[in-house]
Amino acid sequence: MYLVLILVMNYDRKGSRSVLRLENKWKTLIIICLGIFMSTLDGGILNIANPSIAEDFAVPLSSVQWVVNAYMLVITASLLMFGRLGDYLGMEKLYTWGFIVFTLGSALCSQAPSLFFLVSFRVIQALGASMMMATGIGIVSNSFPDHERGKALGITGSIVGIGNMAGPSLGGLLIDCFGWPSIFLINLPIGIIAVILAYRFMMPNASFPHSDNHKFDISGTLLLALTSILLVLGLSPDVNKALLLAGLLLVPLFIIVEKGRRPSLINFELFKIKPFVYGNILGSISYISHMLIFFLFPFYLQNLLALSPAQAGLYMTIPPLIMAFTAPVAGYLSDQWGPSRLTSAAFLIMALAHLTLSTAGLTINPLCIVLGLVLLGLGLGAFGSPNSSSIMGSIAPDQAGYAGGFIATVRNLSYSLGTALSVAIYSTVVQSSYALSTSAPELTAFQTVYLLGAVLCLAGLIISSTTHSLRKKEVTH
Repeated sequence: MYLVLILVMNYDRKGSRSVLRLENKWKTLIIICLGIFMSTLDGGILNIANPSIAEDFAVPLSSVQWVVNAYMLVITASLLMFGRLGDYLGMEKLYTWGFIVFTLGSALCSQAPSLFFLVSFRVIQALGASMMMATGIGIVSNSFPDHERGKALGITGSIVGIGNMAGPSLGGLLIDCFGWPSIFLINLPIGIIAVILAYRFMMPNASFPHSDNHKFDISGTLLLALTSILLVLGLSPDVNKALLLAGLLLVPLFIIVEKGRRPSLINFELFKIKPFVYGNILGSISYISHMLIFFLFPFYLQNLLALSPAQAGLYMTIPPLIMAFTAPVAGYLSDQWGPSRLTSAAFLIMALAHLTLSTAGLTINPLCIVLGLVLLGLGLGAFGSPNSSSIMGSIAPDQAGYAGGFIATVRNLSYSLGTALSVAIYSTVVQSSYALSTSAPELTAFQTVYLLGAVLCLAGLIISSTTHSLRKKEVTH
């Protein structure tokens, strides 16, 4: 924030009201980091706010999940499209408009009178976030020379960790003091400052594309959106399962349509690269499994243990805090040992995290909760950097931007599926427990979700171990 103040004050060493000059690349990095911080902070805060939103609007868990899923699905459906649009209009211009749309969506969310309007305004927020996600890393990569690019991207990674760490604890305090609408209002000053800085320092130095022949795969984008929505809707306990079947049937149709289209939304040449394929499969398993905890566990803390949002937020700060320390170490060890050993160890640790949390009871057990969340942070930190390094190291440099967008698309779709899956399992077990007159049905449901999460992580461990030789090979370009 100190560097942001320097830019706003515009001081110079030549006089009392002159300007301290920063190179354009650093100004650009600060602006991109503001967007990263705002979006990651928003995600961390919302996980803590979901129980309060459900209580305020008097809606069940299966309904409030759409506050998260609508956001993730819109990003999933539009990310690749906005990536191409950035190439056409200019990434800096699209990123700036993303700030404006995200900030507007945040203001509207804070005034939502019902769950329907909140979900609708989250769609607006998601469009802005997608514009920023699709172009931010590309802008940083293009702004820095080769010998400084890693350092710049490392700084953005640190900002992700700071946003994720600040979100749960700050969100809990805001909700306790001002109610859940305040979690969206906090985005407004950040967004306004960022837009002013972007127009003043980033837009005048923007490098706009020269090609006028860029085309968009609109039908592919719409088909991807429809497929994603049907898959997530089909997992909802209140929706006809025929929608899930329809979504599954659309997957091969989407592949067939995209293979015969130029330009295509999907670059099928990348699927010939084994580290790319297996890395994304493992990434999807990891994202689904940890969303079982990030979405559902705040409900356990607040509804069953009767903790305040602030107390729950402090607990949910543990995983990103541990990740902030373990991720850089994992990245270093990945360079020394190769990624597959670390990803296998990570899945084992994440399975242990789910097993530990599955033993939680109706009375608070700080040791169990802290141990489970620490293990989760260790597992996620040990997995992310090595797996991303394995994927990106197998891709030609001129495909890195597209590959990054594809990874982000897989991540957001997996987050949506993980949220929907946690709600589906939870609701099914609760209903069955009530039918069988089982005591503490909600607790049984939470425990079942995390036992199945452990099974999912063990499946990831098996895939990671059996593909070790395929993923350790480096592709020469």
